[in-house]
Amino acid sequence: MLQYQVVFGDLEANLKRIQDVFAEEDFKDTDVVVLPEMWTSSYDLENIQSHACHHLEPAKSVISELAKKYDVNIVAGSVANMKDDSDRVYNTAFVIDWSGALVHEYSKMHLVPMLNEPEFLAAGQDKVETFKLDGNTCGIVICYDLRFPELFRDLALKGATSIFVVAEWPMARKAHWETLIRARAIENQLYMVAADTHGEIGDQEYAGRSMIVGPFGESVDEASDSGDAILTGRVDGSEVDRIRKDVPIFDSRRREMYHFL
Repeated sequence: MLQYQVVFGDLEANLKRIQDVFAEEDFKDTDVVVLPEMWTSSYDLENIQSHACHHLEPAKSVISELAKKYDVNIVAGSVANMKDDSDRVYNTAFVIDWSGALVHEYSKMHLVPMLNEPEFLAAGQDKVETFKLDGNTCGIVICYDLRFPELFRDLALKGATSIFVVAEWPMARKAHWETLIRARAIENQLYMVAADTHGEIGDQEYAGRSMIVGPFGESVDEASDSGDAILTGRVDGSEVDRIRKDVPIFDSRRREMYHFL
């Protein structure tokens, strides 16, 4: 998982940056590489249409070539994306497998009012779904989605053993980021793989603290709140199965007692 500073509002510079990272780093024994949210432009919202991707391009082609060249699955964070014939821009995450094929995409459904996202971005209309990477059942959400536990329980009930969270989470709410990642891992008994940016980008300071948290809330790897970092860890579906057996919260649920269900 890559924690780094995205170049504000510069699509070409950010595409080159990720190509350079893959050329410089050794991902030979890596199964999955994870990028942060809005890695092609950051939150240059006032100019978002000018550097948005169109149907994920050119970002998808760049990531697909990297996946094939380095024989690795890539959870390609998210990008500003014009995905239909209107001028609406979505915040869209996508996943490419080692063959270069698109296996999943998801557009952020919860837009951040504190950062004026609804003024510039369109909310995704598709529900969260799981996808497979090398036989493992995974899910992905984007940043502010972390505050909505229903999404994570939905993915867990669909069989997810790992959920990727790609983010540009503000430093002002760093404590919330750390707490919610660990809580989502514990309450759903799965791995949380959470990638953030860091430092000042545009007019925001971001929290860093990318982390991989295991299904019992334990830290597998984590970064500081400043500086570029590469995090590594192993997710183990059998460990998820063991913990769900030892602490059987899914069997203990009483759906008939929950008003919202």
